[in-house]
Amino acid sequence: MDYLLLSLEQSALGDAMRGWRWLYPVVNTVHIVGIALLFGSMVSLDLRFLGVWKSVDSSNLVRVLAPVAVFGFVLAVMAGGLLFTTDARKYAAMPLFQFKMFLLVCGIVNAACFARTRATRRAALISLAVWTGALICGRFIGYL
Repeated sequence: MDYLLLSLEQSALGDAMRGWRWLYPVVNTVHIVGIALLFGSMVSLDLRFLGVWKSVDSSNLVRVLAPVAVFGFVLAVMAGGLLFTTDARKYAAMPLFQFKMFLLVCGIVNAACFARTRATRRAALISLAVWTGALICGRFIGYL
């Protein structure tokens, strides 16, 4: 595994992410935009399923916000993968990064279950906790 992580760091992509003056900040911005789209959509949906905005039809809200959340997730994952190449071994070894990845998997599983069954208050609470936790972990990683 260490060899794979080292290969990522030493790849042309890793070198470019570390070496090109504007590439890292641009990719980081794309990552944040993806997070904002994902988190904003998920929180709005979760709040609706917890009883906020009862006058808004939940099926219409899902139809509009679910694709936005998916697009945000894809952006965040793609940009996050590029950011990861800058120091893959360090990130992979961080317990906070590992916990963030665990929370992302939990969020995906919860969203998939949410989509296949009727939305419940419990699923909305889990979603809020998981996505908020992943957001907090991600922001703290930059400061450790």
